Amino acid sequence: MTTAQDWMRDLAFGLRLAVTGRRAWGRLVVTAAGVGLGVALLLAAASIPNVNASSDARFDARWGAGAAVGDGASVLVAETSTQFREEWVQGVWVQNLRPDGPVAPGLHQNPRPGEVVVSPALQEILSGPDGALLQPRFPNVVGVIADEGLIAPNELFFYAGTDALSPQSSSVSGVVDHFGEAPGHSRTTFSTDEWLMLALGLAALLVPIVVYVAATTRLAETARQRRLSAMRLVGAGGEQIRRMAAGEALAGALLGVVLGWALFFLGRTLASGVTVVRTAVFEFDITPVWWLALLVTAGIPAVAVVVTIGSLAQAIADPLDVTRRTVSRRRRLGWRLVPLGLGLLGLLAVAAGFDSVDDLPLFVVSVVLVLVGIPVLLPWCVERAVGRLRGGSTAWQLAIGRLQLASGPAARSVSAIAVVVAGVIALQTLVATVEAERADRNTPREAVQPASAEGRITGERPADAAEIGRIEQEVRSLPGIDDVQVATTAQVTGKKDPATGTLLIADCAQIARLLSVPDCRDGDAFVPAGRSPLRPGERVELVESSFGMEFRASTPPPAWDVPESVRPATVPFRFGADDIAMVLTPAAGVPAEAQNLEAYIRLNQAAPNDLSDRLRNVAAAHFADYSAWITTTGSSSMAAEEESAVAAIRAALLAGALLTFALIGCSLFVSAAEQIQERRRPLAVLGAVGVPRRTLRRSQLLQNAVPMLVATALATVVGMLLGTLTAVATNSLRGRIVFDLPGMLGLFAFAAAAVLVVTALTLPALGRAAHPTGLRTE
Repeated sequence: MTTAQDWMRDLAFGLRLAVTGRRAWGRLVVTAAGVGLGVALLLAAASIPNVNASSDARFDARWGAGAAVGDGASVLVAETSTQFREEWVQGVWVQNLRPDGPVAPGLHQNPRPGEVVVSPALQEILSGPDGALLQPRFPNVVGVIADEGLIAPNELFFYAGTDALSPQSSSVSGVVDHFGEAPGHSRTTFSTDEWLMLALGLAALLVPIVVYVAATTRLAETARQRRLSAMRLVGAGGEQIRRMAAGEALAGALLGVVLGWALFFLGRTLASGVTVVRTAVFEFDITPVWWLALLVTAGIPAVAVVVTIGSLAQAIADPLDVTRRTVSRRRRLGWRLVPLGLGLLGLLAVAAGFDSVDDLPLFVVSVVLVLVGIPVLLPWCVERAVGRLRGGSTAWQLAIGRLQLASGPAARSVSAIAVVVAGVIALQTLVATVEAERADRNTPREAVQPASAEGRITGERPADAAEIGRIEQEVRSLPGIDDVQVATTAQVTGKKDPATGTLLIADCAQIARLLSVPDCRDGDAFVPAGRSPLRPGERVELVESSFGMEFRASTPPPAWDVPESVRPATVPFRFGADDIAMVLTPAAGVPAEAQNLEAYIRLNQAAPNDLSDRLRNVAAAHFADYSAWITTTGSSSMAAEEESAVAAIRAALLAGALLTFALIGCSLFVSAAEQIQERRRPLAVLGAVGVPRRTLRRSQLLQNAVPMLVATALATVVGMLLGTLTAVATNSLRGRIVFDLPGMLGLFAFAAAAVLVVTALTLPALGRAAHPTGLRTE
C-alpha cells in the first residue's frame, strides 16, 4: 500500500532529478522560461473580463437614476459629443440644482455654467500643435478629470457645465444621491460579425499558448524516458516511475508559474497607458479574475504532470525498447479525429442557427476543439508523411531517417505554430469575406474629385432669424466654399425617403430664389414638379427634432395638418442631395419642435483638410447640440465606421498572432537545440567517419523543414474550413467565400523564415556535437 511518505519520497526524488547536473539545470531554466511566458500571457487574457467590467462600471458612474427624476434630483446630466479629425470626443452636460449635490466621478467639484473639465488625453490635444483648431469648442477649461472618471487613459472626454437642461426631457438623467445610481447604461459595442472576429481571434491566440506550455513541459522527453526506463529495469514500479516523473515535471512548472506571475506584474506596469490600435487600459484594471487566475496557477502544473505521465506509457510497459532506442509503435488515427470532428459539428450547428452573441459560448467551444484537434492529429500526419519517403541525397536520408525513428518531438515542436497558422487563416478568411460582403452591400465608391465633396451642418432652428443669417455668413467666409444653402426642414413620421417625407420651410423671398412660382403668400405650400406625396388636409405626425432635446421638455410627436391648398411648382427642387416633398411658408404652421436648421455646403478644390473641424467650430458657436460633417460622392459614414472597427480588430488580432508566432518560434529553436543535444553521439560518429559538415547542416535544415511543411499544410486545410464555417455563421456568405491569399503567403513566408532562423541558430551546437571528441566517454 502506497503511503504519503512514499509519495513525498518519490516526488522529492523527481525534484532532485530535475536539478542534478549542468544539463538538468539548463533544461529546467528553459522549461521554466517557456512556462512562465505562457502563464504571463494567460494571466493577461484572464484580466480581460475585469478590464471590461471596470470600464463599464466607470461609464455607469457618469449617469443618474433615470429620465423621470421628479423633485429629488440634485444634479442633472445629459450626453453630448463632438468630433475632432477622425476621433469622437464624448462629453456630459452637468447642471447643479443644489450647492451640496453629488460630484461627478473624477472631479473635485462639478463645473459651473460655461466651464469645462477635460480628460488628460483631450487636454494634451488642446495644448498641442493642433489645439488651436479645437479650442473654440472648449473656450473655458478649468480642470482635468482624474483616472476614476475615465474609461481608459486615452479617452477623449469632458464634463461641461450648463444651466439650461430640462428636467422634463427624456434625454436628461437625474442624480439624486450619487452618480451611478442606475447601472446598466449601454456603451457602443461591436456588431455580431465583430464579436465573432474577436472570439475567433482570442481563441487563435490562447489555444496555441496552452499547446506551447504543454509542449514546453515535454522538453528533453526522450532523455527523461530513457532515464526512467533504466530505473524501471532496475526494479522501480510503474507507480513509482509516474510519481518521480511528476516530481520532475513539477519542478519546471512551479518555477515557471512563479516566473509567469513576475512577468505578468512587470508587463502590467509597462502596458499601463500604452495605446495599441486606439485601445489603452489602466494598470489597476489589469487584474485577473480570481478563479481564472487560480485555474492558471494550479492548472499549468497539473497539465505538466498529466502530459508527462501520459508520455511514459512506453517507458513503463516496454522499458527495454526505450533503453535500446528502438522505433516506437505506429500511432492510431481514430481517437485523434474526435476533437476535430466534435468542433466541426459544433460549428455546423452554430452556422445553421447563429442569431446573436448568445450563441458565442458554443462557437468558442467549437473553435477551441477544432484548434486543439490540430496538435492531436499532427503527430500522426508527420509520422505517415515521413514514413512514405525514400531515397534522395545523403542529407535527405539522414533527415528522414531521424524523423522516421522519432517523429514525436519534431511534431510537438511545430504543433503550436500550426495552431497559430490555422487560427490566423480562419481569421483572414472571415475578415476578407465580411469586408467583401459589406463592399457589395454599400454603394461602390467612385473616384472622388475635390469638387464633388459636400458638407452639412444641422441643429435646432434658432428663434432669431438674424442668427440664421450670421451662420450662413460665417460658413461662406471659410476657405474652399463654393456655395451655401441654409433652410429649415422637418421630417414626416414614417417617411424615411427624403423625396416623400422631408418638408422645407422658407419665406417667400427664399422660395422665389429656389423655385419657379408665379406668386407667393405666407401660408402657401408648394409641391416641386407636381409631386404630391402628402394629401391636402391630411393630418400627419412629424419627427421631433433630435437636436437640443435635452434643453426642452419631451412631448408626444407633434402633429401637423397638410394645407388644403397645395400649389405645384414648375421645376423639381433639391436641397443639397435630398429631394424635397413639399416647400412651405412659415405660416403653414409646422411646429417649432419639429424644425431643424440645415446648411448645405458645396466645396471646391481649395477646401483645406481641416475644413470639417472649422465647420464644427462654426456650429458650436451657435448650437448647443449639432452635427457637422463633410462627405464625398458615394461615401458612407456608417460604412466608414464599420470598416474602421473591422480594421482595428484585424490589426490587433493579427499583431497578437504574429507575436505569439515569434514566441513559439523561440520554443522551436529550443526544441531543435535539445534534439541536437540528445543526438550528440550519433552526430559525433557521423563527423568521425567523414560526413561533410555541409551535409549535416542540410540535414538539420530538412529535419526542421519537413515537419513545418506538414504542419502548415494541415493548418491551411483546417484554417480555411474553420474560416468558411465562421463566415457562414455570420450570414456573410452571399454565394462566395473570399480567401486572403496574400495574407496566407505572408504566413507561409513567416513559417519558412522561422525554419531558416532556427536552423542558423542551431548550427554552432551542431558543429560542436559533430566533433569527434564527442565520442569520448568515461
